Amino acid sequence: MITARYVGDGLRREEYLCFEGRSDWTTQRSRRTSEDNGETWSDWKLLHSVWPVQNGFTKREETRAWCFDPVGGKSLDFVFQRLLPSEGDYPMHEYVDRADHSFWRLSGDDGRSWGALHQFRYEEGPEYDPENWGDREFLSSNCTFGSYSAIPTRDGTVVYPCSEIPMRLDDGPRPENVDGIICFVGKWDVEEQTYRWARSRPICVPHRLSARGLLEPSLAELSDGRLWMVMRGSNRTFLGDDWTGTVDNPGRKWMSLSDDGGLSWSLVTDLRFDTGEQFCSPSAFAKLLRHSRTKRLYWFGNICQEPSRGNRPRHPLYIAEVDEDTPSLKKDTLAIIDDRDPLTDSDVLQLSNFHLVENRQTGHIELYLTRYGERESSRTHADAYKYTIVPAE
Repeated sequence: MITARYVGDGLRREEYLCFEGRSDWTTQRSRRTSEDNGETWSDWKLLHSVWPVQNGFTKREETRAWCFDPVGGKSLDFVFQRLLPSEGDYPMHEYVDRADHSFWRLSGDDGRSWGALHQFRYEEGPEYDPENWGDREFLSSNCTFGSYSAIPTRDGTVVYPCSEIPMRLDDGPRPENVDGIICFVGKWDVEEQTYRWARSRPICVPHRLSARGLLEPSLAELSDGRLWMVMRGSNRTFLGDDWTGTVDNPGRKWMSLSDDGGLSWSLVTDLRFDTGEQFCSPSAFAKLLRHSRTKRLYWFGNICQEPSRGNRPRHPLYIAEVDEDTPSLKKDTLAIIDDRDPLTDSDVLQLSNFHLVENRQTGHIELYLTRYGERESSRTHADAYKYTIVPAE
């Protein structure tokens, strides 16, 4: 797996390389850097071969999102941390007992060094203690699943959404506990030389719309200044165990709008084409990217021809231009980036876990993706690919 990004507002780049032997668990994490936009690279430096362990807890900690804020003149990292009460090569078998938290940190030298981690908090509870990962009160409070999206806005703020936040929904036919989203809106404090963060009102939907709540949001600022958030959902529990049951919810991408900088959000609705047509999409994230030269906003994600089956099928992978007035996807711009080859790819091919970078010199969009399940002969053996997309002027 490859992650690529710029750090700062210049041409300094980083790439991260790791290997995933089992679902959602990586090892052998390495990094290399380039000072000249990828013309030359440093050697790969191994950061760690396995995730560290302390008193029976395994800690996975990695950057999920990043941005450069011109107001503060700083690079921001948004760091995801997962603590698991188990050890070994694959501690994710204790997944149900995991504790997820989100943090932010700053760099004033384009990522050559980073400041301390600061936790995103929405309730009372102890701070993270590096000397005691297993503090039970910490593990059970301020839990968040950090997103892959953070944006600086024209109003001078930075907005970062976090999902899998437990919420109580009482306005349906019966009360239920759901997972929702909170956005953190940061403002640079010149005197204190740090960010002050405000919390948005929570966003959630009942299980009849998304069985796993709202997940992995992606953010964009529309041309009129509104913020637009696109979210992953799931229809898994609406299907029979043999995947042939009646589908009450065929699988959607969900969306919401904010006209106050991300502090409050509109009623959640399904994302559609500009024709008004609905489309089916699996439980997988989508991403938004504003192209700096064309100024167009693009959506990247999976669309399937029939109702999805929870997380599948995660192909084809599409790009579409966004109609920012609606907002919606312009159907006549829909284009396939990659699709399953029935002769070589297995039937569980995933074209869904990807990273986006706009090359600051060429304007090309670079998409990095590992084609899970690409080999019928060995579904756990897959390569990482770089796709280059040239937007029309």
